[in-house]
Amino acid sequence: MNILFALVVVLGAVYATSLLVWHILRRVLVAKHIGTANLRLLQQGRAAHDKIPGTAVICGGGMAGLLTARICHEHFERVLVIEAEAWLSTDNARRVDGWKLLRETRARLMQWNSFHAVQPYLFLGLKHLFPNVVEEAERSQLKVVPAFPFFSVSGALWRRPQKPGGLPATIYASRHAFETFVRRLVLDREAYPNITIRPGTVTDVVPDLTDPTKLSQIVFRNDAGTVETVDAALVADCTGPARAGLKWLARHGYGTPPTAASGAPCPPSALPLDELKIALNQKLHYSSITYTAPDAAFMARFEALLPDAYKGDAPVITFLEDNTEATMATGEGVPDFCAFAGHTGEVRFQPTNIEQLRQYARSLYEVEPIPDFFWKVLDLLEEIEETAVVSLLRVPPTSYVRYSRAMNMPSNFVALGDSVMAVNPVFGEGCTKALRCAMALHTELLRASKTSGRSLPPTFGKGFFEEEKDKTEWLWDNTRLFDYGAPTTEPIPGESLSDGAALRWYITWLHRAAASDDHAALVVYDSVTGFASPIDALHPHLVAKVLWRGLVVGA
Repeated sequence: MNILFALVVVLGAVYATSLLVWHILRRVLVAKHIGTANLRLLQQGRAAHDKIPGTAVICGGGMAGLLTARICHEHFERVLVIEAEAWLSTDNARRVDGWKLLRETRARLMQWNSFHAVQPYLFLGLKHLFPNVVEEAERSQLKVVPAFPFFSVSGALWRRPQKPGGLPATIYASRHAFETFVRRLVLDREAYPNITIRPGTVTDVVPDLTDPTKLSQIVFRNDAGTVETVDAALVADCTGPARAGLKWLARHGYGTPPTAASGAPCPPSALPLDELKIALNQKLHYSSITYTAPDAAFMARFEALLPDAYKGDAPVITFLEDNTEATMATGEGVPDFCAFAGHTGEVRFQPTNIEQLRQYARSLYEVEPIPDFFWKVLDLLEEIEETAVVSLLRVPPTSYVRYSRAMNMPSNFVALGDSVMAVNPVFGEGCTKALRCAMALHTELLRASKTSGRSLPPTFGKGFFEEEKDKTEWLWDNTRLFDYGAPTTEPIPGESLSDGAALRWYITWLHRAAASDDHAALVVYDSVTGFASPIDALHPHLVAKVLWRGLVVGA
């Protein structure tokens, strides 16, 4: 009896200690990696007379470039966005009804006509950056509603979490509608008069002749083919997967070991420019089909097919296959549109019409059958098959440029968004990642305002890349380990598909538990909405329940 009592006391002490450690560590990780406090900082800026003289040049006008421009407006006297696709500098690219751009061509963005998700974390950031975002979304007829995408694991719905104050809101829009919406907000000359956009392609940077540790100009070819230079107080590489910044810097000898006369040696972890990039290939296929309803009567018929629980929300079903090989989502994003999307590996075909969608859906592994209304929706959409816009993508390898480990870099060069890191689009974190990069830039610029006034300190670039790493590298680590669960993935050289196997097993059982356990449902919800810390899934009580389910109940 005494031994049993002692055992109970020891186990209780271990549990209480682990719970205390978990809470302390979570607070640290939320501050360092999630940056909820940094979201509130987005409301701060410099007074006009305290802004840094000169021009912040943003190379690329996609999502990362637009958010970067909005941040730089708070810190620099002038902001210039240079965008290679000339039409993005026109009024058409920032129209109020941006969802009508479905059939436009966006040559440098493969997801332009693809299914898209806006995490509530991203939407909260937009609310801090644009106080009128809800009203402007209403003008653009984009839905802002509590985020609940009806996630299921092989048909078993995750429980709807109960959160104080209700579920966080988000905006539902296709990629072309959302990007056009953000572009309209950023390039509003009345709200942000110091931001301008010009068509052109940045081809080079120019080191400062008196101080080669920083850049003085950028070189770009305008839409008339003429080469121009622009003085630059800051150069931001937002060129996306092209990662043009790596080429510009290599051309001028940056990212190489410093000479003995140039200063202190680099730390052992530092890498030359040509070794910064690592990549893996999931061999991912992405299929989206968007249908345009002919009239309001058709949309009424569509709504009538939905059960009451699904009405009023933008997405109506999100199906995650238990073995992680495929996902499927359907939704209504903006007025008169319905969309379907699927992520597949090399083991499945990419559907292009309704009949193939039926075949694709029937091929999915189910523990609970797909709801009957889903098949009725397919029957209805078959009536308007001629309106379908099909987007078939083969996602290139995802990669990460580890700028935080770079040596001998210019102090006023930064890179954001896909120029630094691309992750698997199935997680819906691409635009959120761009916001996290912009938040890192804002945080570092606020620090610079306190230490260096109206100039950038020599350590600015290094400090920014360290902050950006803290806010984004965990995304790379998490998604990479999930990607290694797909047998077709080609891992990073030196790594193996067995890496992270235990964690994947645990997360699989956590996802299964979310269909019946409120705590598990809350953790996975916070994860898919962008608010979970890296250890939320490892709460001691939750670990005990998931291990019991996986090792005992599921054995």
